Amino acid sequence: MRCGRRVLLSLLVPALVATGCSEQSRRGPGFSGKRPKGPQGFGNMMAKEWTKDLGDKSPEKRVRAANELANMGKAATSALPALERATKDKDPKVSAAAKQAITAIRKK
Repeated sequence: MRCGRRVLLSLLVPALVATGCSEQSRRGPGFSGKRPKGPQGFGNMMAKEWTKDLGDKSPEKRVRAANELANMGKAATSALPALERATKDKDPKVSAAAKQAITAIRKK
């Protein structure tokens, strides 16, 4: 039992010390913490893939796509037209997820 405590402490203490540092000191001088302006390439590619899934046959896949786009926030603004169409989906879960995604994208 005593050995288990040592292992736990040896893992916990460095983690606590690391979290005590400020973000500025971890990132170095000149780090502003802001995202670079301009197109976010990877996020835009992901948004395109999730947008394609909004047209899938499976309602579960369409709901998942809408939820993932909602989680992306502003990076998914290119998906807004497809999400607007998805609000008229015959499946109520899909239309509800699309409405929530639109709200989340415009909010962030």
